[in-house]
Amino acid sequence: MLQRWKTRARAEDGFTLVELMTVLVVLSALMLLSMGTFFGARARSQDSAAKQGATKALETARIVFTDSASYATVVPGDLDTAEPSMRFVDGATSSGTPLTASTDVSDPTGHIFIAAVYSEAGKCFFIRDWTTLGIHYAVDADATAAECMAGDTSGTTGWNSRWPTT
Repeated sequence: MLQRWKTRARAEDGFTLVELMTVLVVLSALMLLSMGTFFGARARSQDSAAKQGATKALETARIVFTDSASYATVVPGDLDTAEPSMRFVDGATSSGTPLTASTDVSDPTGHIFIAAVYSEAGKCFFIRDWTTLGIHYAVDADATAAECMAGDTSGTTGWNSRWPTT
């Protein structure tokens, strides 16, 4: 009797091909479901990095603004000096990355500052400080890295008092 039990135990060791294939199918389905969540979270984090870059550009411009009470004298070189962790370019140059801000102070009165920062997820985030109207935000959801310029806000979806959700 003991001999027959040992023989049967050896014959039933391991998994059948059907069991292995079932496990493989279930794991594949779980991975496919999680991929959508992963890519969505990745795009949101890339957008968040661009929003933070735009906000940091505005904070830096406001620091430089306090010296003369006008944005007319704010130039990218002064912004680079005030915030060395970011790169600032003029409004006719594209942003291209979350750590590069395209800045525009072309308003002759010196009351408007605009910064554009490109998200690696494919959106261009704009932030505008109009000293008489306040701070506003906009997004161009279909921008390319070459089109993300503070001097060209024509592709934006409108200025809001908070970041748009698109």
